[in-house]
Amino acid sequence: MIGRIAWFVTLMALAPPATSVAAQGSPMLHRSVRELEEQARADSNDGALQYYLALAHWKRHHWKQTDSLLRLAIQLEPRFAEAYLALYHLPFSRRSSLAREVAQRRVPRDWQPVVEEAEGFYQLAFRINPLMSQEVLTIALDMRESRFATYTWYSTWFVDLAMGRYSDAHSRLERIAQARFQEDSFPERVPDFILWHRALAAAHAGRYFNALRDLQTLVDRGSRAEEEELVHIPLRTNEYRFMLAVVHQRAGNPDRAMDLFREAVEHDLGLAMAHSYMAGLYQEAGQLDSSFAERQRAVEVSPDDPSALFEYAVSLFNARRLAEAEEALRRAVALNPRYSPPLYLLGRAAEELGRPADARELYQRFLSLAPRRQVDLRADAERFLTAVRQQ
Repeated sequence: MIGRIAWFVTLMALAPPATSVAAQGSPMLHRSVRELEEQARADSNDGALQYYLALAHWKRHHWKQTDSLLRLAIQLEPRFAEAYLALYHLPFSRRSSLAREVAQRRVPRDWQPVVEEAEGFYQLAFRINPLMSQEVLTIALDMRESRFATYTWYSTWFVDLAMGRYSDAHSRLERIAQARFQEDSFPERVPDFILWHRALAAAHAGRYFNALRDLQTLVDRGSRAEEEELVHIPLRTNEYRFMLAVVHQRAGNPDRAMDLFREAVEHDLGLAMAHSYMAGLYQEAGQLDSSFAERQRAVEVSPDDPSALFEYAVSLFNARRLAEAEEALRRAVALNPRYSPPLYLLGRAAEELGRPADARELYQRFLSLAPRRQVDLRADAERFLTAVRQQ
């Protein structure tokens, strides 16, 4: 079981989070509100179901329900990058003129806090999983169809990106960079948003060299004064550097990825996810002491992150420091009572410490909250409860 826990956390650190939605074109996008409500009632703690139910309400312009369900999804799954990305796009659907107002720096006063929160969601989404699914764009694009129709050269590649046609999106962006901005002769003319989306398309398509080239350009541009562009991208240089590290990792360059993660942390001491990614790289390399240190640093810079506390607790548990693991797990539960993995590991710790009554209560709480897709952990909790009943 200890091996299973270590494997579970390695997945969270090195691969897209377990809460990531399926690839683009998911049939869930085409289900009705009624169908999704039935599924969500049957498995009410599944953040992915709440996310898709939110998108179904989005199509009907049910703004309050959409916002509420997306916020519930991230409460259930604190590292659900796609839900954070959806929360970024939602205000732009609610107010069709908002994207233009942001680009032109004339956002109405009462919408400024909304935009600031949305941009924070965008940054957080890409810090969690830079290569998350972009399928929410299929909904957001529909809501802004009239605005995008004015920019046919723009909308075509954006639709490709939304539908997961990454190679097509990359090819279109290449042609735009050459035909509209003469990139070969004047590379500085290519707007940041073209470079950013071309890098995303390339990375998703496995064209890592192309993605690394565009991301390096964005990092090299540094703190250059922002230009007014058709699309405002609420990322700073360090987010591009973080993305560059992730793509180097995907491209099989762990040493370069590690250097960039360290550099990202130097520029932003609060970048907890960089520590989580570094911990995963160290763990993959068998450097468990270094992995543990990075888990600890993630908690130090982000003490209110229940996911970071859970990952740290797993390291403590595997090191047989059970009392310390329990303390970290109880902090995680206090921060987010609906986040289920800490309850499972608390049950494991209670089991190891010879407190079967506590373990039974904790496993029961875990099973009442854990989504059905957490098959392995649910099966282990049920194994213990069955064994107790048979005694």
